[in-house]
Amino acid sequence: NPPRHLRAPKTNELTLGQSGLKPLSRSPLRSSISRARAMLRASLLLALSASAASAASETVYQGPPCKGGRGGWEAEDAALLQVLRANASEEGPYMNPCPDSYQPTASTYQACNAAGLKYTGNKFADSEEASRCCVSKYWVCNMGDEKHCTKSGPDPTYLGETKQFVWDDHDFQGTCCLPPIPADAKTQTWSFDTREDPKKEGCKTKEVEGKHGSPTYTLHAFWTGKRCSTTAEVDGTYYIPTCKKTWGACDGVDIGDGMCCYLSDWWH
Repeated sequence: NPPRHLRAPKTNELTLGQSGLKPLSRSPLRSSISRARAMLRASLLLALSASAASAASETVYQGPPCKGGRGGWEAEDAALLQVLRANASEEGPYMNPCPDSYQPTASTYQACNAAGLKYTGNKFADSEEASRCCVSKYWVCNMGDEKHCTKSGPDPTYLGETKQFVWDDHDFQGTCCLPPIPADAKTQTWSFDTREDPKKEGCKTKEVEGKHGSPTYTLHAFWTGKRCSTTAEVDGTYYIPTCKKTWGACDGVDIGDGMCCYLSDWWH
């Protein structure tokens, strides 16, 4: 064999050398799949954002917002499950498959029927594999699990586990819905937790001393198994608290990750 410096370079060596690129490392299959899923998630979120922007003339509720908005990836998983959004397409404006005062959310057929609700499946849905159930528009639905989303406290309804992404047969998330307090109220009373991976430890009910003109109140916290929902009680009346990220003192209850929930100035 001729010395190495006299040999003809291999094809990949020549191409990489001329382009100035470094040889590609052989990443494990799992890393490749993770990157692919991340790209798919980003593409889906961009599509959802574009859809909502094109439906500016229609107001569709997405759950109680916290001041500061749903920052970037914090809202990704929750937003994908919360079906209450503008859903315009080339075929026309969003069509609600549910009766008046109801909106669709992710659910299994069995859980929806067991709760005495109307199952719509994929009717007027983006995907043929959609599994949706009609719930009151005054309910707040977020990710949760069956163990924690039980018939106690705020009387939540568990709607089973459904695919988080229609193309992924291994990624399922449960849906837990909280009715307002009282149950016949014509407004939502629970906050919508947008954090990506919160911990249960900070999700605790506490009394908060009134400040800046607001009364003393109780901030009730409920752990769904995946997210922490809160409601502020003032003399037997319940309100949606404001929840936002803080880097200083919290004038309410820090439910974890610097997320401060407090009674906002519009409670009265």
